[in-house]
Amino acid sequence: MWKQKIGISVGNRYCIPTLQAVELLAKIGFDAISPEWSDREQLSDIVACARKNGMAVQSLHAPFGKAAAMWSDDESVSKPALDELLLAADICKELQIPVMVAHAWIGFEYTFEADKLHFDNYDVLVHRAQQNGIQIAFENTEGEEYLFALLDRYKDNPTVGFCWDAGHEMCYNRSEDLLAQFGDRLLMTHLNDNLGISRFDGKTFWTDDLHLLPFDGIGDWDYNVNRLQKARHMEYLNFELNIQSKPNRHENDVYANMPIELYFTEAYKRACRIAYKYQK
Repeated sequence: MWKQKIGISVGNRYCIPTLQAVELLAKIGFDAISPEWSDREQLSDIVACARKNGMAVQSLHAPFGKAAAMWSDDESVSKPALDELLLAADICKELQIPVMVAHAWIGFEYTFEADKLHFDNYDVLVHRAQQNGIQIAFENTEGEEYLFALLDRYKDNPTVGFCWDAGHEMCYNRSEDLLAQFGDRLLMTHLNDNLGISRFDGKTFWTDDLHLLPFDGIGDWDYNVNRLQKARHMEYLNFELNIQSKPNRHENDVYANMPIELYFTEAYKRACRIAYKYQK
């Protein structure tokens, strides 16, 4: 008999209200949720709904649209980015959410200069997280050099760890084995599938980030689970999935056309297949 706990990231793109979606996910069998960023009142309602239905709240995904600005030494540029991440860290404390997921970078055109990195804003953020008794899980996205820099700077700080996005690794990080590098610092998983890099020139682009159900893409889930088994053990395996297609893509359309109950049930079935492998 096995029972690996399973979580799912939730946003506001469903055909039913988010609170109704949370109740449905609990009935189907998910053990935890990880809400995406929204206003304090809505997050409070989502968290309360999850706990009322016996679900844990594993993490909060912080806003990431200003991630590149966090590296600026111009306070007029970086302060809005820092302020919204500090707010997210404070809401995690307020709502007793143990982990905040954050992106280290946003954008596909950049020049990385390791000797010119400006860490002051992240030092403030990490200090706030320590004060609040939460952890920050930096996620692999485009611009992985910035992720590597942060994980190196805070390598001896237990407040900072890694969020592994299986799909991002294939389409943004060219299938580099990031769990081999940072698996011992794993705090969160975003498990999903995609079709890799679609452009013939090999350039990465955000529309390749499909967040398909596992086994609907080209991911090798025996390989992925084997790597997860060697990493820090996770109480919850979290799945971050997208019910809607990216612009000019149609891979996710089949999900949007399914009754929401069937989509969540199919997601749970795929998650159980992976959870079973993980526990063997």
